[in-house]
Amino acid sequence: MGGSESSHGGRKVSFGLDEREQVRVLQGIRLTEDVVNRMKESPQSRRDKQRLPSSPSGTAPPSPAAEGKPKSPTGTVSPREREQALVQEELLRLAKREREAASEALNTALQRERDNTNEERQRVAQLVSNKKPQYAVELQGREAELKRQEAFYKEQLARIEKK
Repeated sequence: MGGSESSHGGRKVSFGLDEREQVRVLQGIRLTEDVVNRMKESPQSRRDKQRLPSSPSGTAPPSPAAEGKPKSPTGTVSPREREQALVQEELLRLAKREREAASEALNTALQRERDNTNEERQRVAQLVSNKKPQYAVELQGREAELKRQEAFYKEQLARIEKK
């Protein structure tokens, strides 16, 4: 399950997407009083309110058909389901925005590393072509030093193993 975090409205929210790209809230969501009250309402009062639908934001909620979900048996969507769909959509948008930002940052870092690597290759090629004889002598000296160090460390290792 892919995951992400977001600081939205001064609160830290952790969420992730499952295999079907559905948001699963892990922690950090605080429900408003309005949502809690609607969840506590009796089923009868919910049915009464469904007959007189009013959207708190003043816009019509997305239709269940547009979301790819079948309509409920009564033909209407409960306010709780609408609220859950809105929360799900917002979290999906946040996850997408976070992924895009992370991808952009990663691409920038990768490009910078490629540029640095190419510059370093060019410098090394230039140094080698300019100082081949001197470079060969220097390399032989370094190889000899490394062989001495290797012999010393092998000797030390043998002493330690004896003890």
